[in-house]
Amino acid sequence: MLSAYAKIPDSTYLILGVAAFLAIVSNLANRFLVDMAKIRSQVAEVKVWQKEFDKARKSGDKQMLARAQKRQSAIMKVQSKMMFDRMKVTFIFFIPFILVWRVLAQFYTPIGTVANTPFTIPYLLEDAHVSYFTWYFLCSLAISLPLSRFLGTNPEQE
Repeated sequence: MLSAYAKIPDSTYLILGVAAFLAIVSNLANRFLVDMAKIRSQVAEVKVWQKEFDKARKSGDKQMLARAQKRQSAIMKVQSKMMFDRMKVTFIFFIPFILVWRVLAQFYTPIGTVANTPFTIPYLLEDAHVSYFTWYFLCSLAISLPLSRFLGTNPEQE
């Protein structure tokens, strides 16, 4: 089945397509299954507390620090709730994503080069020949980060 996509550029495009599909599915799931407005307000609340806490620590004001420390447990609960809400989608899609990734890895790892690039990146792309893992990683980042910003599914970046 995958043998038709064993050579460059077919392998390059297939892995790019799979990475794009998985990024779109996970970002759309986050968009529709997670209350992003609630997450944004929680992120803002945590950031305000962090600023207050840092200010209290730097100033040395014991009363201000005590007030910030009293709110710390409530803030930690907010952070836990926020993390759980975000992880629900991950739990739903984790096994299917791993299976897709594993099937492709088993096919492309023995082949070696799945893409060629005109540039190098120290420690990541030492030459123009790119392995499956590296190409999938680059495609996933290149698609997921802008897509999450476009769909508003990463409130920490806003």
